[in-house]
Amino acid sequence: MSLQIFPYSLVRYPGLDHRVFDQLKLKDAENLLSSYKKLIDEKEWLKNNFCDALYPVINLQSDDKVRQQLINLKRQVFNDKKIDSNHIYLLPKALQNDLQVYLNKIEELTLFKNERGLKFEKEQNLQRKLIQEIAQRSELQNGLLLSSPLLYEQLSGFIKKDTDRFKQKEHRVMFSLLRYLSRMAFKTSPFSSFTYTGLATLGNAAKLNTIHEVGSRLKLNNVLFEYLKAILKRYPLLNEPLLIKLNITAAIRDDKICFLSNFNNIESFQQINAKGLQLMAYGYLNKSKVPVSLRELTLNLNKDIENPNYESIKIYLIKLVEAGMLELSLGFSGMEEEWDHKLLLFLESLKEAEPSVIKIIALFENLQKYRDEYQSAGSFDRYKILQEAEKQLNNVFAELQQEAGLPFYTSASDKKIAHESSETKTFSINNFVPYYFSAKHIFYEDCFTAENVELPKHQVKDFVNKTNELINHLLPLDVMRKERNKMRDFFLQHYEESESIDLTTFYKDYYFYVKKPEKENESLQNADSLALKDWKDAVLVKLSQIEDSGENLIKLGYDFFADLPNAPDLSKNSTAGMFVQFSEDENGFSGVINALLPGMGKVSGRFLSLFDQKITESFVQYNENLYPDKIKVELNDASIFNANIHPPLLAHELELPGGNNIYPSAQQFNVHDLKVSYDNEKGTLRLYKEDLELYSYDLSLESFYNRSNLYQLLAHFNPDARVSLQPFIQLIDQFYQDQHPVPAPDLFVLPRIIYAENVVIRRKTWRVKTAIIPQQDQFETDFEYFIRLNNWLINNDIPKEVFLFLRKRTYQVKSDDKREGLHDDYKPQYLSFDNPLLIALFKKLLLRAGNYITLEEVFPKPDQNKVQEYLIQWYDN
Repeated sequence: MSLQIFPYSLVRYPGLDHRVFDQLKLKDAENLLSSYKKLIDEKEWLKNNFCDALYPVINLQSDDKVRQQLINLKRQVFNDKKIDSNHIYLLPKALQNDLQVYLNKIEELTLFKNERGLKFEKEQNLQRKLIQEIAQRSELQNGLLLSSPLLYEQLSGFIKKDTDRFKQKEHRVMFSLLRYLSRMAFKTSPFSSFTYTGLATLGNAAKLNTIHEVGSRLKLNNVLFEYLKAILKRYPLLNEPLLIKLNITAAIRDDKICFLSNFNNIESFQQINAKGLQLMAYGYLNKSKVPVSLRELTLNLNKDIENPNYESIKIYLIKLVEAGMLELSLGFSGMEEEWDHKLLLFLESLKEAEPSVIKIIALFENLQKYRDEYQSAGSFDRYKILQEAEKQLNNVFAELQQEAGLPFYTSASDKKIAHESSETKTFSINNFVPYYFSAKHIFYEDCFTAENVELPKHQVKDFVNKTNELINHLLPLDVMRKERNKMRDFFLQHYEESESIDLTTFYKDYYFYVKKPEKENESLQNADSLALKDWKDAVLVKLSQIEDSGENLIKLGYDFFADLPNAPDLSKNSTAGMFVQFSEDENGFSGVINALLPGMGKVSGRFLSLFDQKITESFVQYNENLYPDKIKVELNDASIFNANIHPPLLAHELELPGGNNIYPSAQQFNVHDLKVSYDNEKGTLRLYKEDLELYSYDLSLESFYNRSNLYQLLAHFNPDARVSLQPFIQLIDQFYQDQHPVPAPDLFVLPRIIYAENVVIRRKTWRVKTAIIPQQDQFETDFEYFIRLNNWLINNDIPKEVFLFLRKRTYQVKSDDKREGLHDDYKPQYLSFDNPLLIALFKKLLLRAGNYITLEEVFPKPDQNKVQEYLIQWYDN
């Protein structure tokens, strides 16, 4: 099979047209700066000319007193100090004329600054009024309702306030709004109405500038389900209908029931004595072929023991649930797309026997009604809906918790538990933690357009082929390779080469002997292998041989990688994806890769429900065509991250302890049934059940490193590489930084990196020491600072438009004398230095900066098109 581009790509659009920010730019800023520079240059020339002409006059002066007065006059002029007019008469007539011309130029410069300064202030005021207008847009307000309700509540007062009377509060709101608005216009991270998602396909002609009709899809936050489930488990009347099952890893060894428990992805190997009630429960559930409720199990055990006591048996079974040997569920997962519909069906089936569920049914019916109303409502009506939903939700949950004897909160501001549970505080994986749901945590929203963008087929195919070629060159940097090799080496050291080991046994041993020591000693996990070190050293040598490289641009091609050393144990690059921004100008078609990604729908999965079912079906078909002789299984653990919700992307799923499974049971493999062995022919470990080899895949959006340890281990049982551009970019940056003396200069430039003429893998970057950036002086006007900062930028060849990273993740240097940054300071912040309001934003952001900041060029420039980022995926099997 040759390289195949998946036929449907996603497009991420910003919620705000970037051209709005053109209205915030200072009018004629370039002419202003050049006129100011001209006046300064003329003033300096006149000053230097006068001082040069005065020098011989001073030398010829025989009167010491007069000579000193002339020297003082020269110093006053040279240092731009106030001139003693009494000394002017001492000058020859010609020099008096020269000095007067100089003084006239100073007066002209002062007049220029005063007039332009007033105009600058008026323009700033107009720009504040424009922000007030933009703040009324529904795209912003709707997004703020689910992102920052407090800011939304402050908008009304901000919009009505006279801009001439702005105080600290209004400037604080302005700061927050500028951050949101600039990201809405220039950054396409999906959130509510700040951005929206569409589709792109390949065609013969590019249609990039379509006006879209944007729709909204609202879903209930699945944390509501998990929280309700936690209450139901502890609610004496309502936990009995819940389904109970044996932990899938439970097995009897040496008179012990051994199992791996998982609570919120914290895993623990446990064992309890194989006797008494736990052994009876183990035996009953191990034989049962159909789902069993807690009530059914309790009744059955009650029949088989002497001196039966229903309540005592039930309490003991609950303790086994808390220990992790047994698991309670509603028979479906909160990671399923339609979990709220299934919840209502489940509750409806109980209401005759258990009337206490009626209030829960009413709550979720109301939440569904609010969800449907919300999508077509205006911002203020949405606000009212959210407030009502928050009130009803927390009232019902508090009532349930109180009835169940659980602690609860009475309001969002109540940080104390209003009711102390009488339960003893013994170790339990299910200790209940109360929570108050604020309005922004009840729903989450995705905005989308059904309209399709057509991309130029031949140019995109060429670009993807070059990107795929680059990934193959970078396979030594595969982030999965090191761990796969460690797992293999551990197996060969601890077991016989021909042995087959239970997966859970291998995991327990590997974690105990390898992963646990690594967590306790980070140096054990950071060292490069010898082969990788050789490859990196070879890259540095090749970089030194590039003749035309500079700080602006470095071009790489196939020849650069052709003779680099390659190890024999490299993984395959059979499927991949990327976030990319395309551009076409007089130099042709090009693209900037914002990130390389895994393929198979991993990143696009959370958006698939917004579009036609045929796209999901296509993903399953393409994915199943990979390695058709192997069983491919999707991994799911105890994570309840909303963005992980997606339809099945494979034909099978692997069931883990405590996992939130989304596939039908007939399509699931049990982790307890799997074994690990060494494949001598391939030199890798294999995962299998009987004669079936399994490849297991991480296909959820959540970071791989946030998942359970078992999930992370299993994600290595497939042959595919996972390549990031960052390690390679860091290697190039290391080369350029090594060219500088130690310590590094206050400002240094890292070049734009291009592969195969039009694949941009890094924008041109400036690393700037925060201490050298001009700060506004106490008595300096905004206009004067605007000019000084822009002149500094010009002198250092830094463009007017950049993206600022306060804390670039690849350059984490903590400063002791700066305030802690916000959680999103690693994100790019758009800045335009001919925009006075964004300069004010820049000043505030610098207060949170570390020792260095990073600036990146804005490339490609959006020009007349909206900023568009494409998620393109492909297969190369």
